[in-house]
Amino acid sequence: MTSKILWSSLVLIITLTAFETKAQMIFDTLYLDEMEIISNQFEFSSPTKSQSIDTITKKELNHLSLAELLAGNSTVFVKSYGKGGLATAAFRGTTASHTKVLWNGFEINSPMLGQVDLSLIPNIFYDEAILEYGGSSLESTSGALGGAINLNSNKNKSSETLNFEQAIGSFSTYTSSLKIDLGKKDFNSKTSIYLNSSENTFSFYNNAIIPAEWQIQENASFYNRGFTQEFSYKISKFQSVEIISWNQWNFREIPPIMSNQQGGNNVEQQESFTSRNILKWKFHKSNTVIESKAAWFYEDLNYLLKTTTATNPNDTVTFINSTNISRTGFFEAKISQILKKGWLVSVEFRFNRSTVESNNYLEIKNRNTYGLFTKVSKKFADFLEAEFLIRQELVDNEFIPPMPFLGFSAKPFKTEDLFFRISTNLNYKLPSLNDLYWFLGGNSDLLPEKGIQFDAGISYSKKYSRSVNISADLSFYSSYISNWIQWIPSDYRYWTAENIAFVNARGIETGLSINGFANKLFYKISAQYSFNKSTNESSEAIEGGYSGRQLIYVPLHSGNVFAYISINKFQLNWNTQFTGKRNTSLNEETQYSNTLPSYSISNISIGKGFTFKKSEFELKFKVNNIFDKSYQAILWRPMPGRSLEVFLTIKIK
Repeated sequence: MTSKILWSSLVLIITLTAFETKAQMIFDTLYLDEMEIISNQFEFSSPTKSQSIDTITKKELNHLSLAELLAGNSTVFVKSYGKGGLATAAFRGTTASHTKVLWNGFEINSPMLGQVDLSLIPNIFYDEAILEYGGSSLESTSGALGGAINLNSNKNKSSETLNFEQAIGSFSTYTSSLKIDLGKKDFNSKTSIYLNSSENTFSFYNNAIIPAEWQIQENASFYNRGFTQEFSYKISKFQSVEIISWNQWNFREIPPIMSNQQGGNNVEQQESFTSRNILKWKFHKSNTVIESKAAWFYEDLNYLLKTTTATNPNDTVTFINSTNISRTGFFEAKISQILKKGWLVSVEFRFNRSTVESNNYLEIKNRNTYGLFTKVSKKFADFLEAEFLIRQELVDNEFIPPMPFLGFSAKPFKTEDLFFRISTNLNYKLPSLNDLYWFLGGNSDLLPEKGIQFDAGISYSKKYSRSVNISADLSFYSSYISNWIQWIPSDYRYWTAENIAFVNARGIETGLSINGFANKLFYKISAQYSFNKSTNESSEAIEGGYSGRQLIYVPLHSGNVFAYISINKFQLNWNTQFTGKRNTSLNEETQYSNTLPSYSISNISIGKGFTFKKSEFELKFKVNNIFDKSYQAILWRPMPGRSLEVFLTIKIK
């Protein structure tokens, strides 16, 4: 691609830039098949807020991970240690441990860390991603003080297709994916296979040493390999069963930080295997839905660290070989019933048991959780909807205080899709098993974190014509989280977990989306922006002089822009993500080592589709970090500059 074409495309996209957000009232997933657009929406009147990543966006990034999808297309902050490295998500000024990730209704957060590495979740392994903000997450799970990410599979009936995609990129990066959908009468099968590897040897400017110099990233290769298999069978008109299995092998080398130039024969790496398996049964007749689900999750993770002296590679300074195996079994049963006069009642029972074997624990640790969930909602006339739900959990024979949610949504004008919503809730998050039992530093006396949350918003949607469809959302939120768990230095030269912080997280999320047809041209222009103020107001913070200071690695400002154009099977896609400056320490100094500067990253792709008999081909070229921005998402962890990717996609019907 010549520079003239590249810059012409850039000017076109900047001219079209606009804003977007998608709340639960604005679910505009777009299914493209021979330029046919079908728009599905959540019920506009819901008191809760959620966001669905639309099909166009997900298809563009199907060869990447959930981390990269969220970073460029949501207001969720993704904390990344670099390409192929650990990546976690944080909602609304909270931390990664306050984010829950569910796959087909089951929580996949590690029982040890309480977190999920989003870089290990290929986008091809799920069909739908829904983000639930704040108290909205209580409908899916407990303990998500920031929010929850729901990944769902098998949402559409198979149509007997084969999709293959091969991507080749800079730094010896190769990605292959294969998806086979088969269907016959009442039986459907979906198979997804994913292979991804990279040497990851990009160049970066190391300003952590004196004198600063350009270097090549070392000890940074990785691979991810796995598959999912789904079977669904319709037993009768009212009953169906599903079996879903997700198995994956991962390996990554962990490169040294930019300031570590000691040399020596150092090795740091992580290897893991995960297997997640689900069995579901569903009965749906008239106004009654009954569901029963069971699951078994297994994870085997090994971390190895070996450092030597620079003068003698055989002189070992540090050696850590951490082996960790976790097993979790789940069972859920739920019944939902629509009663007279529009009342909807749902009751759910849950049980799960987690067992962890680790050479970092003194003994095998277990956690048993029983949960009961009840939801009641009612629509009053055409202008008001109310929703009340409550969760109660029994964990290791101790009751967690009840977690209620109450929300209202109003539509003041009959002829306009303008909605106001307001809600409040109480939520509790249990300490992770590492917080309680890690040796050394775990604290078995930790209390659950408690969150009191408030949310209000305005949503609007209007279809003016076939060529102009607009949706907008403005949200305000405030969270008060007490007993916030932090790991702090102890008097014995190791870190320990303590309930010391009281955090006030508040902010604004807003945006606008425009899409439609102009003759044969389809376009979608969108953007999102969030303002997150998150501060520690505990007595320790006041005494230490850092109360009111933005929490570490929580950007005050963040946003993204997305633009898509398709005409005559030509496609042009532009994405820009902005991340504001982040504090990396508690003090007020503004040196680089204490505050990371803001950055903006832009990507562009151009593709062309072809049809031959019953087969479809697409060739696409993509430039990542088009302006070659040098930046760090995490202190002293370099990120790649400009890189290139070429894709070939084959679809056979």
